[in-house]
Amino acid sequence: MDEVVSSSYGGPMKEIVYENTYITDPAGYGEGAKFQRGKVQDILRAVLKERMEKQQYDPVKAAQISKHIAEDLREKVKALGYERYKLVIQVTLGQKKGQAMRIVSRCLWDTNTDNFASEYYENDSLYCVSQEPVHGMQLSAARADVDVTQ
Repeated sequence: MDEVVSSSYGGPMKEIVYENTYITDPAGYGEGAKFQRGKVQDILRAVLKERMEKQQYDPVKAAQISKHIAEDLREKVKALGYERYKLVIQVTLGQKKGQAMRIVSRCLWDTNTDNFASEYYENDSLYCVSQEPVHGMQLSAARADVDVTQ
């Protein structure tokens, strides 16, 4: 990021140029920078319980509800400060009619830095699965230009 600052003497000052830190692992950013599954799991549990507790399955509203839940989860997990992680949030909402369902997620990752969390909620008429693959995948210095806020 380049920035031009004007001086009190009337002319432009020298440009400020930020250099790469070459920090490639969460330990370089201090305590709490590594993806902590327990904290994310607590958020998933709280959001699903809050949003789904009195909800009845409605096929017309299911997609919109899933989208809102995913947005809530993204906001709350991002508030934990995982700036160097790409958050992938998947919410599945379906009607409970005695059927079986298997949800699988795969990802290529580094076992030292990446992690995931998931939570399942059900009531009499529906089930909701949130996989946070919050795959928290740590972005390397080579990918530092990626916007992780989306």
